[in-house]
Order: sequence, then C-alpha cells, then structure tokens
Amino acid sequence: MKITLRKTISMVTGEVLEHVWYEYEGAVDRLCGASDEQKSIEKKQASWFDTATLQAQQIFGNSSAAFQDLMNTFAPTVAAGPSQKGFSAPEEAALKSKAITESGEAYRDASTAVKEANAAAGGGNMALPGGAEIGRNIQVANAAAKNTANELNQIEQANWATGRENYNRAAAGLAEAPNVFNPATGAGGVATNAGGEAAKTADSITQANNSWVSAVTGALGGIVGGVATGGIKNLGEGVGFFGQNRPPATG
Repeated sequence: MKITLRKTISMVTGEVLEHVWYEYEGAVDRLCGASDEQKSIEKKQASWFDTATLQAQQIFGNSSAAFQDLMNTFAPTVAAGPSQKGFSAPEEAALKSKAITESGEAYRDASTAVKEANAAAGGGNMALPGGAEIGRNIQVANAAAKNTANELNQIEQANWATGRENYNRAAAGLAEAPNVFNPATGAGGVATNAGGEAAKTADSITQANNSWVSAVTGALGGIVGGVATGGIKNLGEGVGFFGQNRPPATG
C-alpha cells in the first residue's frame, strides 16, 4: 500500500508535478486506532496498578505501626544507657526479701543447734553461757550475716548484668527496626513497575489512535502543495491565484 507524504498537482494542467510516497506493509488496523487486545491489556494493567498501589499503601501502614511499636519498646532502654538495672523494682524487692528470709532461717536453725549442743555438754544446768558457747554463737551469727551479704551482692550484680543485656538487645532491636519497611519497599517497587507498564501500553494506544494523522497530514500537504504551485503560477500569468480571471480558451 502506498502512503503519500507529499503530492503536488498543477491546478492549470492537472499534471502531477511531484509525488513523494513510500510502500507500507504493516498492519492496516493500526491506521484506525488501537486494537481491542491492546485496549483490554491496558485496562488490566491499569487495574493491577491500582491494586498494587493500594496493597503497597496498606503494607506501608502496617510497617509504620510495627516500627513505632519497636521504637516505643526499645528507645527508653537505649536512652538509659548500658549502666542500668535490669530488674523491676518489685522483682528486685522480692529477690532481696527472699535472700534475707532464707539467711535468717539458716541462722536460726544454726543458732538453735549450737544452743542445744551447749546445753547437752553442760548437762542442761548452765545458768550463763561460757566463753566457748559465746564464741560458737558469734561464729554462727557472722556466718549468717556474711551469707546474707553475699546473697544480696549476687542479686545486685545480676541486676546490673541484666540491665546491660537489656541495653544490648534494645540497641540491636533499634538497629533492625528499619527492616520492617522491606516488605513495603518491595510492594512499592511492584506498584511502580505496574504503573510503568500501564503507561507504556497507554502510550502505544495513543500512538495507534493518532497514526492516521501522518497519513492525513501527508495528503493535505500534497493538496496544499498542488494548490500553492498552481496558484503561484496563475499569479505569475496575471489571472488570479485560482485562475478566476483567465480568459476562456478559444478553438
């Protein structure tokens, strides 16, 4: 099929003065606009773009909520620094109370045993404790006090150690917190790609719908060129642009 780009015709003689064209072997239906298949694909791509965008927004919202939860959980611990206690006040009080109580019970049992041993050694008739008995009682009391101090010291050390561990875990948690946005980033990429493909198809449809313009423009260019060439010649002969003053031809 010949596609005319430019055609010049003399308005005086009707002679074709110039004809520029090319042979077109492509699909003819493109000259009438986009195909139904193109339009169907474009609708599906546009629909998928809308769906992907909505999903990306929802995932981003969920990721933002999760990120805020992590910040609320870890930020106070990190702000307190590594030198902090790890036990809550009730937990610390309970541990210390237990240590004191158990040490007191151990001292009571040991003291009772010493008294019973002393009574047995003296026949149960000793009115006042002797030096040996006093010494044994002091040893028991000192041992109990030392044990209580050790227990409380261990609780205190464990408290600070737990605080440092809490800080390290919280710092690691904050460092990993931005990763909750990875799904949102991936979903955003899918939506962006979907939009790009939909835009490409829409552009193809626009080009197909406007493909007739080139042909019409070429044809109009030929007509205008013919009119202009003939009209200029007529003006040169003094008979008007369209030859309206030309005298009738005589036999």
